[in-house]
Amino acid sequence: MADKIYPFAVARIRMLENYLLTEKEYSAITEAKTANEVFKALSEAGYGAPNEPLDVKNYEKALSERLSWAYSSVKELVPKEKFINVFLYKNDYQNLKVLVKSDISGFDGEKYLVEGGSLTIDEIKQAFETKNYGNLTENMGEAIVKSYETYGKTQHGQSVDIIMDAMAFKDMALAAKKSKNKFIREYVTYLSDITNLKSYIRLMNMGKNAVNFDDIFVEGGSLGLDTFKKAFNSSGGADAFKETAYKSLCEYMNGDFTTFEKECDNYIMSYIKGARYKSLTIEPVIAFVYAVETEVKIVRIVISGKINGIEAGVLKERLRDAYV
Repeated sequence: MADKIYPFAVARIRMLENYLLTEKEYSAITEAKTANEVFKALSEAGYGAPNEPLDVKNYEKALSERLSWAYSSVKELVPKEKFINVFLYKNDYQNLKVLVKSDISGFDGEKYLVEGGSLTIDEIKQAFETKNYGNLTENMGEAIVKSYETYGKTQHGQSVDIIMDAMAFKDMALAAKKSKNKFIREYVTYLSDITNLKSYIRLMNMGKNAVNFDDIFVEGGSLGLDTFKKAFNSSGGADAFKETAYKSLCEYMNGDFTTFEKECDNYIMSYIKGARYKSLTIEPVIAFVYAVETEVKIVRIVISGKINGIEAGVLKERLRDAYV
């Protein structure tokens, strides 16, 4: 059966792509001497409110609004499509983490709640406070219950993160499957595998073993848990993955982790860029969301670097590939 076409949505996305930051603009803000110069350039590019100049205090709000713009734009263009939840679930689970940890510790985590989920903050709060999880996904409800149970046994807040992250990927995989779209399914596969590869490298660098990896492994990828266990039990490092789809990342696995993370992001971006050759099907709409998420990540890296006095050359080495 032929793929469903979305000529109006794709045409609209092509227009919205003109608002994305380019490689040239990334280079310019990286070369800026101060964070204030970066804020000025971003304001001129459309970040923040016209009557509210960007500064250290409000730039995170502007980044959040940039993401909300992408999510809402796509929702309006293809309201019947549910693939967008693949991107939104991580925000839902971030809010669930905050609520559970706040309840456990007594700490007020209100400022760490984020908009841009499949549910509003108020909907998440109401479900959590009333223990009525009917409006949540089944995995979200299970994640809340398991988080409390596991914390009761371990007394470690990190156990909440582990459970929430695992359940988030389950929901993402389900959303991708329901979409019946090969592009989004493969995206989730790559994201799951790369998340596990990052966890593997972190544990290797910490001198830990496969026992520790069982708890943080996420489902949805092409690399099974056995593949990672064999890697831990062999010589370690990158050798176990040279015959997989991720062989191009192997040369970075034994080096600086920051560089490895960047190359992982670039790997996914190289896949996402394939959508630029599609003119009628849903792929460009999906890719636009990832493009904006990557843009926000790059902008945050640059702003943080400028605030902390990191040299332009070092920042350039940390920049991810842009979509346009």
